[in-house]
Amino acid sequence: MSSALQSYLLIVDHNKEEAGQIAGKVAQDVESKKTTLIDVVQSLGEYINDEDPLIRGNAVSYLTAVIKALSPKYLSRQQIQVLTAFLCDRIEDGGAVAGLDTLQKLDRFNKVLAEEVARAIFSHFQDLQSRSQSQRFQVYQLLNELMSNYRDALRAMGEESIVGVVDLMAGEKDPRNLMIVFSILKVVMVEWDISNHEELLFDSVYNYFPITFRPPPNDPYGITSQDLKDRLQDCISSTKYFAPHAIPALLEKLDSTSPNVKRDSLNTLEACVSTYDPDTVSRYSITIWDTLKFEILNVQEEFLGELSLKVLQLIAKRLSEGVTQVSQEIPLAQYLKPITKECNEQLREPQQKQAKPAQQILSSISSASALSFALIIQTVVAPLLTVYQEADGIAKQRALLETLAILFDSAIAIFGSWTSRDPVVALENPLLEFKDQFSDVFSQVLMGVAKEEVSFRVTALKGLLRLSTLRNFFQDNEIGLFVQYLNEILLKEESVGRDDLKKEAVAALAEISKYKPRLIMDITFPAFVATLPDSDEGADSSYMATLENLAEISIERDIFETLFRRLLNKFALLLHKEQPGSVEYPRAILATLLHVMSRRDMAQDPNLESYYEKVVVGLSRDVAAASLGKSKNRILNDASVLDILGRMCNLIVRAAPRNKQDEVAENVYTLFSAADGFVSVPFSDSVTEDQQRTMIISTYLLAGLPKDTTKLPYTAPNMAGLLRDLAQRSIAQNEPATHLACLRQLALLVNKFLSKDELPLASQLFESLLPTGLEAEKPTAQTIGTIFWLSKALILRLAPTTTHVLTSILSLLSSSDQAISTIAARGFSILLNNDEVLSAANGANIRLLSKQRVFTTFVPLISSRIREVNIVSGDPSSSAVQDHIKPAYLTALSGILSTISPSLVTPELPTLLPLLLQSLDLQTAESQSVRAATLDTLAVIIRDNGVGVIDECGHVQSLVTRLLNTSKINQSNGTNAGPAAVNGPRLRVGALTCLFLLAQPPTGNAPAIAKAGKLSPLLPVKSQVLRALKECLDDPRRDVRKAAVDARGAWFRGIDDAPDDDD
Repeated sequence: MSSALQSYLLIVDHNKEEAGQIAGKVAQDVESKKTTLIDVVQSLGEYINDEDPLIRGNAVSYLTAVIKALSPKYLSRQQIQVLTAFLCDRIEDGGAVAGLDTLQKLDRFNKVLAEEVARAIFSHFQDLQSRSQSQRFQVYQLLNELMSNYRDALRAMGEESIVGVVDLMAGEKDPRNLMIVFSILKVVMVEWDISNHEELLFDSVYNYFPITFRPPPNDPYGITSQDLKDRLQDCISSTKYFAPHAIPALLEKLDSTSPNVKRDSLNTLEACVSTYDPDTVSRYSITIWDTLKFEILNVQEEFLGELSLKVLQLIAKRLSEGVTQVSQEIPLAQYLKPITKECNEQLREPQQKQAKPAQQILSSISSASALSFALIIQTVVAPLLTVYQEADGIAKQRALLETLAILFDSAIAIFGSWTSRDPVVALENPLLEFKDQFSDVFSQVLMGVAKEEVSFRVTALKGLLRLSTLRNFFQDNEIGLFVQYLNEILLKEESVGRDDLKKEAVAALAEISKYKPRLIMDITFPAFVATLPDSDEGADSSYMATLENLAEISIERDIFETLFRRLLNKFALLLHKEQPGSVEYPRAILATLLHVMSRRDMAQDPNLESYYEKVVVGLSRDVAAASLGKSKNRILNDASVLDILGRMCNLIVRAAPRNKQDEVAENVYTLFSAADGFVSVPFSDSVTEDQQRTMIISTYLLAGLPKDTTKLPYTAPNMAGLLRDLAQRSIAQNEPATHLACLRQLALLVNKFLSKDELPLASQLFESLLPTGLEAEKPTAQTIGTIFWLSKALILRLAPTTTHVLTSILSLLSSSDQAISTIAARGFSILLNNDEVLSAANGANIRLLSKQRVFTTFVPLISSRIREVNIVSGDPSSSAVQDHIKPAYLTALSGILSTISPSLVTPELPTLLPLLLQSLDLQTAESQSVRAATLDTLAVIIRDNGVGVIDECGHVQSLVTRLLNTSKINQSNGTNAGPAAVNGPRLRVGALTCLFLLAQPPTGNAPAIAKAGKLSPLLPVKSQVLRALKECLDDPRRDVRKAAVDARGAWFRGIDDAPDDDD
């Protein structure tokens, strides 16, 4: 046994794992009775009394390791008692605390032993703070375990344990230890009888207030300052016995000049109010008010005022607990008396600085509880109405109405709105006493004062809206009168200024529609619809405002149903007129319905089937009839009307059940009119322009169908014929709307409905459209457009031929025909641009990596082509490259970059930046859009990454020079050249925006260049920029002048000059 101990002592300091194995072996011998526990203890012999504390500690650690290795049930109660006594005597030696911790977890450990261990801790560790952090932590951990497992025993020790705990922990500063210390102390404060020791305990924790700890960088323990603050706050607020010490001390801390100290004091004060009983809170409530009112009325930091308001509100809530009757004798009323008195005094002059904080006080406290609200209303409203009647100016009256509106908000918070599901408050709303006065005052302001007093009337409108929202306050007829006021404002009054009153009126009707839809349907709808004309002769377009207002207030289900029915009836009447007037009016009616439908979840609408029959089926049939010349007018022959109607059909079809979607698929080209003589457009040679236009509706119907539909016509045995027909129609069609519909339909079929096995059909079609050689027929603009839409469909789904497609369309840019090259260059903006038909919402196959794939394939190709063009152009002996090819490449690049995320662009900037600079060099009027897109791309890159990324590429001077040239109204001759100027207003603003951003720190994660000791790379060009920007200050356009002022200011402030040399 002695040899095991010696082996343990030799290796324990440098190999704890092996030492543990030695102790484990001894424990096995003990359990197998090869040796006894007494032998183990006796073997400690001389080591346990050695003068060297390290040897003593290791010897005790040996015993502890053996005890730990024993099975939990092995030790008898007597053995545990003996070992506990032994370790308590040796508790100051290393390992003893760990041994006691092991013993106290055993089932046979008892309360008596727990007291013995606690006394040993209290008596032997009076100098605990002189020991290492880890040793102190072990002691606290042991005491914490005793608190958890044998709390009754420690509590029975009474004063001995209270004093012992406080003395043990006095002076602790390590945050890891304090987290346990505060937890132990809180248990004592809450569960012990501390009536004779409250000051001792309070001082033991308040000495740490306020916490100023800041964790070191990369702190492995993860203890934050807030963690310590929360634990300390829990202690201070743990018991009402601390109130005489805590509340005065915390209020005194509010005299501090440190906002953080004041914040911690208010947070702790809030915690105290939350946990102390109401009687204790009442005792100090007015003292707290007297201190906090200065923080609110003379606010220096906004957050301190907000925290103070929270404390005052919480006091009102606590004093309302258990009280059912309003009385001036209850503690809550006593608390509120000085508050309402102060607020009434401040609000006698509501335009003064301290009136606003007084409003905030009333708002906060009146919303605390129904009792608090009632007491405040009893003492505040009557004086406010008196001051209002005596007020001598509109500004003062408006401020008083704003105060009343704040109280109305509190009423809604307490008593709920019409849509609230909270139970009705038993207390009667005290505002009912003043209902008639409120109604008269607010209504008179809304409808009786001068129309120019917009802000005054808006205040009144908001007040009436709040009262209309307040549950069980106004009767329906009273809310109806308010609705009539709003109707009159919207329908009869002229616009004033920015139309703020009309905007608020629409918002108010929309709000009322949520809880009183019947009033809107009975009062507003008839009034609004009555103003809609039977037809539009073009002289008056006031119906637009009415339709917009109807759209805003018709989101709720019942109201939308009414809107849909009334407007669709109006639209049907127009279809039956021989002289319906301008097509603008019916288009606006459909646009109104579309706007509201797009904001609703149509799939959840119970009337979806009705909308399907009336719009998708009914109006599609009307479109087919109109295309055959069977309608009384040409409303449904107008492309813009068909476009909006198609979008409506699309929304309904997407939400429709599968059986209806299958029905749509079967009728996508016949428009439900096969029996009426209407012939499908595909594969028909003799169709009129009107019939061709029905493809707009067909395209939107097709977009709304699920991709796995099997009912599409002309798709068996495959789609080859349908795809060819659509491609030919796209090429032959000259009307823009019909041409776009055919292109979209072709792209939809290839991207969404064509199976993976059938993709070669699309590739064959693509190849057939490409020009095959010098002798090939010159492709038209429509042909090139068809090629690009077909490419878009394939690229977005990342078809296997994506790289080949990109290479093929890139070759169009080098065409010797300038028209082909230019049209193709513009087509690149189509490839990745968002489209509302070929979209994810319509179930299109849009792969997440499609943009990245295009970018990584396209950029190296186009940069090498431009480099080749530059080499050939610089060779005097060569004239092989036409002038139009380089601009075409740059235009294509611009089209791609405009759709790519900056995070993809930035890593390729060394390659791209020279190309972007060359884009800015383009001088033709046609290049304005390319240069504008280039400036937009540069602006995003600079904003996110700063000038550093430009400097790394070595192009700061080049970029700045080009931006300055572009910022001038006409860089060619400096004169005001009018609309034909090379640099249009958009370009000039874009260039100045880039110059402004260059001088700003980046918004992304990129490091700012201008750090201490490092000069900005913009410094060499600062003088040049400031001189050039002076010219821009005289630009005839105001937006350009403003951008120039911003840029010049940024360069003055953001670019520091080089420091002068001392020598």
